[in-house]
Amino acid sequence: MRWTHRGRRLGGGDRGLGAAVGRGKAAERGGVREDRGAAARAAAEAEALQRRWPDPATLLMTALGPGSRLWERAPGHPDALTVRLGSADQLAPDGGLLPAAPVTVDLRQCGSLGLAGPRARVAGLARSVVAQLAALHSPAALEIVLISGEERLAEWSWLGWLPHVQPLRGQDCRLLLAYDAEQATARTEELTRRLEDGPLGPGWASASPAAARSAAARHFGPYTVVVVDGAPGPAALHDTLARLAVSGSAAGIHLLGLAEAPAASPTSPLPMSYEAARSASAAFAACGWRPC
Repeated sequence: MRWTHRGRRLGGGDRGLGAAVGRGKAAERGGVREDRGAAARAAAEAEALQRRWPDPATLLMTALGPGSRLWERAPGHPDALTVRLGSADQLAPDGGLLPAAPVTVDLRQCGSLGLAGPRARVAGLARSVVAQLAALHSPAALEIVLISGEERLAEWSWLGWLPHVQPLRGQDCRLLLAYDAEQATARTEELTRRLEDGPLGPGWASASPAAARSAAARHFGPYTVVVVDGAPGPAALHDTLARLAVSGSAAGIHLLGLAEAPAASPTSPLPMSYEAARSASAAFAACGWRPC
């Protein structure tokens, strides 16, 4: 004898109905378990991505440690020159949702990266990118060059503490930090000579983007990241920096170009903000870009 939860004995027809209801509840429980399993897998994958590309707080602890992650990314590391720009919910390969997963970009793939937006926002993101590069790459694997204006001196003064801005390749300077036209020209000429001696040769400035990408794929370090933030100097210097943004990766040189522009909004749509950024910086205009 079998009873329902209401205490009523089941007849023949009721038994069939009861079995169908039972199967439905079992399927429902199975679906709930499957959903929970998918959510758990997505959360675990998102956590793994967070460990792979740490947030700023974790990165600070890495730099202050020092721990095993300090300077872990040698030129042959699969995540060399890959930087985290933020977090967003993203689709997993199985179609699930990865909550607050890191949004990253590989400088080896994009060549150079432009950041555009309101000054406070774009400067903060640029500092985060440079800090990631310095914490995860050794000075032997990566040098950092700054080309900026004197008005940005206070904002970038912290770079002077990084060993990555020491002139380890015979450059005629104390630090690889340029805040005036003379210094900016000297640092740029050093970079262009490296390109002339590289796979593209003296004609590097007229090489096609495809040729630059092909040469970049064969470069395995060391690397140079050039931060261009309101560079001083004549138009010729700006033109050279723009050409470096396109072809520099052939010799392991990658530009990070900053441009101030209004945030995208109904009154300033994204194309309008993008054009404002392009007008503000020739180096930015030649970079692949991300809005801030």
